[in-house]
Amino acid sequence: MAEVPAQDRLAALGMKVEYCERAIRAGEAARREATPSEPPTAPGLRDWIARVGMLRYTMVIEEGWTPLNHKNMALVVNPERAIAVGVLAGDSGTGWPAPIKPRSRYPKGQAFANAVAGGDLTLFGNEDAGHPEVLDPEAIEALDLWLLLTYRVRQGDTITVYNELSLPEPVSDSGYIVDWRDRVILPRLTFEALVIDDGRDEDGGFDVLVEEI
Repeated sequence: MAEVPAQDRLAALGMKVEYCERAIRAGEAARREATPSEPPTAPGLRDWIARVGMLRYTMVIEEGWTPLNHKNMALVVNPERAIAVGVLAGDSGTGWPAPIKPRSRYPKGQAFANAVAGGDLTLFGNEDAGHPEVLDPEAIEALDLWLLLTYRVRQGDTITVYNELSLPEPVSDSGYIVDWRDRVILPRLTFEALVIDDGRDEDGGFDVLVEEI
């Protein structure tokens, strides 16, 4: 049986490959705006902010989705209230087909674990109004949280971003996502390495882990 192309699989979710690529390219461009005087995590944080912003902007403008914010989580949800999408840093298994499986690069907190399991999310339909809409339990139960998972590798003068849009299993006891209900492997993106960075790719999104170095 022939494998269904990524574009067709994303279309069934109301997504497009180019939407994901647009977000990744925006993140890479933002990363390059970091200056040496900023903290070491600045490139990765700028990257994450831009990826989230571009993904949400694109989905709102192109597909009529709605921003979803809750406890440091920045997502976007489809009009049917069935799918939410966010971004997350993966590891070296990201972007490779089965049997290779990625895991989240950093452990996640309880808010993220609850979201993956289908609980406790607040929808902002009109953020200017300042009145968040709380999704009812039935809507939460039906909401699948998909993640644009990325892993950035530098080799000489080239940056490659491996990526996929995947649906996680519940967070493991260790706090990491280690398994996936579904995965859509996306084309890797390649950039010229125009800036020097220390190779860190902090996930500034969910339950940020701060480490002493």
